[in-house]
Amino acid sequence: MKYKIYILTLALVVCTVTLPQTTQVAASSAHRFHTSFAEADYNAKEASLQITLRTFPDDLENILSRRSKKSVRLDRKKETEPLLAAYLQETFQLKNARGEIVKLSWVGMDAGVDSAWLYFEALMPEGCCAGAELRNGFLFDLYDDQINLVNVKHGDKKHALTFKNGDRYQALAPPR
Repeated sequence: MKYKIYILTLALVVCTVTLPQTTQVAASSAHRFHTSFAEADYNAKEASLQITLRTFPDDLENILSRRSKKSVRLDRKKETEPLLAAYLQETFQLKNARGEIVKLSWVGMDAGVDSAWLYFEALMPEGCCAGAELRNGFLFDLYDDQINLVNVKHGDKKHALTFKNGDRYQALAPPR
């Protein structure tokens, strides 16, 4: 009987010591690649560029927690959405043809276990693409190897942009 209690106690100690370390390793390596995907679709009727961005929810929680210096969870939308909107305005920057930064309007978010979908738009009454530029620095302050892909759609025209850390603005119009 003493032997069983000793073995159970030893197993409990081993689990208590090693479990936090394995959980920490799993959390830090939740995914090996750091990429976001965005679709930017110009709606001529509403004169707005409607954007959907897909990313990893743990990355969002991580960057927002670092920036706000408090724990941020995506399931607390009332607290999280203003932080996300401000972060997007800073890192996903759109310039109109006059070179002015266009304000992004937050629409909403759907967050699951494996992905988070962010929805926002930018009013562009002068039209999209001709002379407009985008800089997508989303999560560059979290990962050096972050890559951001943006598919731009304007009518029947499509254009793909790729942003790596250090990239500047790129034209929204497809190259001729």
